[in-house]
Amino acid sequence: MFDNLVNKKIMMILPVAALLVSGCKEESAKSAPAPEPVDLAATEDLFAEPVQANPLTSDPTAVVVRVNGEDITRGEILEMMNVAMQQLAGRVSPQQLPQVQGQMYEQIKNDLITKKLIDAAVAKANVAVDAAEVTEAIEQIKTRIPAGQSLETALAAQGTSMEELTENIKNDMATRKFLETKTVGVEEATEAEAKEFYDSNPDNFKKQESVAASHILIKTDGATNDVAKAELKAELEGIRAKIIAGEITFEDAAKGHSGCPSSAQGGSLGTFGKGQMVPEFEVAAFTQEINEVGDIIETQFGYHIVKVTERAEEGTVEYDEAKEQIVAYLSGQKKQEAVAAFIKSLRDSATIEEIAK
Repeated sequence: MFDNLVNKKIMMILPVAALLVSGCKEESAKSAPAPEPVDLAATEDLFAEPVQANPLTSDPTAVVVRVNGEDITRGEILEMMNVAMQQLAGRVSPQQLPQVQGQMYEQIKNDLITKKLIDAAVAKANVAVDAAEVTEAIEQIKTRIPAGQSLETALAAQGTSMEELTENIKNDMATRKFLETKTVGVEEATEAEAKEFYDSNPDNFKKQESVAASHILIKTDGATNDVAKAELKAELEGIRAKIIAGEITFEDAAKGHSGCPSSAQGGSLGTFGKGQMVPEFEVAAFTQEINEVGDIIETQFGYHIVKVTERAEEGTVEYDEAKEQIVAYLSGQKKQEAVAAFIKSLRDSATIEEIAK
């Protein structure tokens, strides 16, 4: 199952072309991040003055804003909004929805303005992209597709094509290369800065108990009665017996039998903490011994067997362990600031005409 194909329809500031594949979407839904433009953790004041749709400009071809003579239409904004709202499905209360839509409308409009300016700057710079780099990126995307699906099928399901994907990847690479030139000369963060950040942000370095686990899921949504469910459970019991007997590895069994998209990764769900999985699954994952093939458990999604491969206890990440990541993070922040300053200069020198809401 694909969460989304990020293409030109939902690009924010930078063009991105990547195929996002969920792990096991049902179990990890509670931990899935909301799209960047909307911060649902913010206070209600954030949505105090939502932008209301103007009935006079309901025509999707109506120009909302003009950037250096180039038009951005209401249809372009709404197309991106529709995709973003689908990503937010179930995460926003009906009471918040109008406010979130208003905030998102303004955010997307501003992102499209920025994108117009960056695209023009990239085109003017005539940035070259090696075809081999594009091909390599596409091959990487292919490795993330669940078994039984092709890239072309996945793209078609998202309403796009291989040609569009290729063009988006090429544009993305050109933009990234161009913006990297704006960070030349930006100094890397020092260890002293990293230590100051570590000491000033102790909560950032607390770690919860976590586990790395894999599972095999036999879905029961197609079972119409107890007999059918019993047959599915017996099927999983047989798979478990073969794993324990050494006739097949857990990973191969997951690839061949699991109904979760994580099957493509041998059933691996990665590392997760408490509160991210449904209760029955969490209990199993946090009580099993390392590398034990657990008993069959049942959730609303079906029958599972779980294998825990790592466990990390609650505690604090030591500075020496975190230092390299902090330096990289702070260095990245400096580069982002340089890019932000460049984007501001583009906006300051641009002619941006607000035509309609």
